[in-house]
Amino acid sequence: MPMPVAYNMSGGGTAPAMKMSDVFILVSISILVGAFIMHSWVDPVEISNNNSHALNIGMSEGDEVNMQFSASNATTVTISLDGKVIEEIALAEGAKEKYLFAVEVSGDHSFVISAEADDDSAITEVIVSIDRQSMLDKIVYPVGLLLLIFGLYKRKEEMELEHSSDDIIDAEIES
Repeated sequence: MPMPVAYNMSGGGTAPAMKMSDVFILVSISILVGAFIMHSWVDPVEISNNNSHALNIGMSEGDEVNMQFSASNATTVTISLDGKVIEEIALAEGAKEKYLFAVEVSGDHSFVISAEADDDSAITEVIVSIDRQSMLDKIVYPVGLLLLIFGLYKRKEEMELEHSSDDIIDAEIES
């Protein structure tokens, strides 16, 4: 096993080469943390009389769209799917409501969520989350976990090799 080479850094210092096990561990943890943030981070959207919210989503049969509404004032929320009104929800001041839509036909769907209130300053907060039946978007978790396990295995191998009683002979071949 060749000795790690020190590389010259632009700031004038040197750094040893990074071990392959550390690369696998770093990449796998980045994948796992990124996937967790992507799946759990949901930004609320504020809608009002003059500001509706449109969503274009490609979904499969069996997927579910969960919408949560909270209103600052008395508001009527209208949910349209592909140009047709599918639900109207009347919210009292400070009320919270949920609406669940189960997809029956696969394809691209366009949702428009609008709010209508007597007061122009009324704000309705909407949180939309999608529960997909196919686990394709969750494939990153096992991939990240496999890379992490492989990185830890390689680190264990490297540690055993460093602490073994066998003499390691480095040779440089010149031509």
